[in-house]
Amino acid sequence: MENTTETNLKTLVELVQKNELLLPDFQRGFVWDIETQKRLVASVLAKMPLGSILVLEANKNDYGYRLIGRKDSPKLFGNSETYALLDGQQRLTVLANVFSNLLYLDYENPGKMIDDYKKLSSIELKYRFFLRIPSIDILEEENDWFGLKKLYFPITNVENKEERLDFLTRDILGDIIAIPFDEKTEECYVPNTKKSKDIWKYAIQTDQYLIPLYLLISDKNQLWSGERLDKVLQEIVDEVIDYRLEKEYSVLNSKEERLDYVEKILPPDFLEDVISDGKVNIDTLKQQWKLMAKVCWSDRMKAYLNSCITALDLHQIVVKKSDRDRAIDIYENLNIGGISLSTFELVMARAAKEKLPQNKNLFETIVDYIQTEREYEPCVIPECMEKYAISKNYSASNEMECYNEKKNELNKKYTEGFLDVLSLLSYAPDYTSGSVETSQIKQKKILNLDEKQILHNWKKACEGIDRACYFLKVQCGVRKIQEVSYNLMLVLLGYIYANDSFYKDKKVTKLLVAWYWSAIFAGRYDKDQTPHVVEDINNILKTIADGDDTWLLEMKNNIFDMKGFSDEPTLLLQTSVTPKGALRKSICQFYLAGTYKDLMTDTILHSFLDETKKLEEHHLVPLGTFSRDYKTMEKDERSNKRSIFNSPLNFAYITKDSNKAIGNTSIDQYVKIVDQDSALELHLDSLQSGQQLLNKENLEKALANRLIHIKKDINKRIQNNM
Repeated sequence: MENTTETNLKTLVELVQKNELLLPDFQRGFVWDIETQKRLVASVLAKMPLGSILVLEANKNDYGYRLIGRKDSPKLFGNSETYALLDGQQRLTVLANVFSNLLYLDYENPGKMIDDYKKLSSIELKYRFFLRIPSIDILEEENDWFGLKKLYFPITNVENKEERLDFLTRDILGDIIAIPFDEKTEECYVPNTKKSKDIWKYAIQTDQYLIPLYLLISDKNQLWSGERLDKVLQEIVDEVIDYRLEKEYSVLNSKEERLDYVEKILPPDFLEDVISDGKVNIDTLKQQWKLMAKVCWSDRMKAYLNSCITALDLHQIVVKKSDRDRAIDIYENLNIGGISLSTFELVMARAAKEKLPQNKNLFETIVDYIQTEREYEPCVIPECMEKYAISKNYSASNEMECYNEKKNELNKKYTEGFLDVLSLLSYAPDYTSGSVETSQIKQKKILNLDEKQILHNWKKACEGIDRACYFLKVQCGVRKIQEVSYNLMLVLLGYIYANDSFYKDKKVTKLLVAWYWSAIFAGRYDKDQTPHVVEDINNILKTIADGDDTWLLEMKNNIFDMKGFSDEPTLLLQTSVTPKGALRKSICQFYLAGTYKDLMTDTILHSFLDETKKLEEHHLVPLGTFSRDYKTMEKDERSNKRSIFNSPLNFAYITKDSNKAIGNTSIDQYVKIVDQDSALELHLDSLQSGQQLLNKENLEKALANRLIHIKKDINKRIQNNM
């Protein structure tokens, strides 16, 4: 189970320094831009709540780890307990970077900082943060939140966490200054520069004072940080005192005015020796004024800033190592609408302890596999696609957009399918009927995969998914992985095809074709996907072993017969149930897999066509032709899921140019200009009734007639593969 405790930033930084709080080696990196970072810093200085962090109890050999805010990994010794940071990476990275030198420490050389800033996990971390205070000469024009003008901090008990200054996040946001640096920058604020001791010179600028926030938390080898912060605050005090003496005190003419001035700025405890014989001793005044300012302003200012990071509590949710699946659930509950922590990331982190060839981690190796071209077995290609399918120097996974190079991320359908296949290969490697169980594709089982199982089976899992992608493209008209209607169908295909002998057996491919179309149109995966896929895998393994396909015949007899999903009344919008988009998509894919002629051009449409991903779902009875006759706007009708025009039976893929050419032509003209061969292939002939279709009842009859033809086509394809 989990428990919730209170902690603070200083404690967390200390845990990171001791390698007791580490980041599992997820592919997810640091992504916050500088404005988001500044807002967080402003909220800290306004003492606003920072929310929660989520950590998982772990051992140091459970995962591959990264240092917070860094690309490199810590050197770990032994297998002692640690905490794995699951949620809060962005916030903790920002806070550690802003308020300490943690990200720049050279862990191999204690007491030194890194020279290679490329080790940082993002260019957005190459910033130094300062709190801006307007210089004394312009304070009259701006808010004096910190009492600098009077050198008297507004709060006396600054360490009290309930005490806060009178500003909100938005008020102080403009005073959070982030200054970038790179490898060539030699300014004193840059980590590891010899000029860093001179930060006070940089901080005292003409129109502003910059308090370096990174000096607030010092590690044991950087005790000088506090001294340098003291020096900055001292110089600010000196600037203010000199200014006020010159601009206020020196212009007073009478002795009485000067005495009155001194008595107003200095408390009684500090007036000793300042006034003697009714005169002001200017040297003593400066000395006592500095002493007062240190006690009443700079010490309190420093204490306030420290209280922002020490007295401000963070909720720390700690999950036991045996409850990894709960950790993911908790994460998702904390981040509704955000980026989810995925099982895939935790599995990748577990495997990250070992570098694969070319010193790459598993994620990078999987990406390499996806992007590598290969040759596919001819037996997977149906006869109608032999002229069009590319089987050599091709990557189905890449062409199916399983990996987004721009975002450096894998498609979620791919990662989920990969993990399920990986798990099945690990727990059911023998491919015997009955060996596959529902628990084997549950999150808890996947998270219990050890490093050896992952590294042994990852490539077979990639192969299986890649072969499944090729099958879906060449046999099922699926253009990209995002268009896979039911994720677990991908898992079944991937698991079966991960077996080399099954993949090379034409009979197995024919069996999978028959199963796929039967399951799709019988609504097999509309509900209860997990038990159904497990049952189907075991049935397929049994059929491969003994030829018994009774179960498949039963499924085939149910196509277009599932009430509320694929039955005729549902498809014709005659019930209260709205047809699902998966069915419309599957009908379009079915015909694309069989190849057909475009409605308006000589182009033969198939899933390997260069422009296949640009094909558009076309209303066979076009919406645009009826806007006037049906007294409704086309855009309104298009968005109305209950419209008969949006029946799954009224769609097919056509080219973008064809769709544009059809436009808003009248129905009479439309049925004349479409290619007749294509019309026959798509059974548009059943819709070619011209003006008769302006009657809703006739349109329903025409679509019902098309359904009869679609059923025949699907049954024929299934039968040819049994």
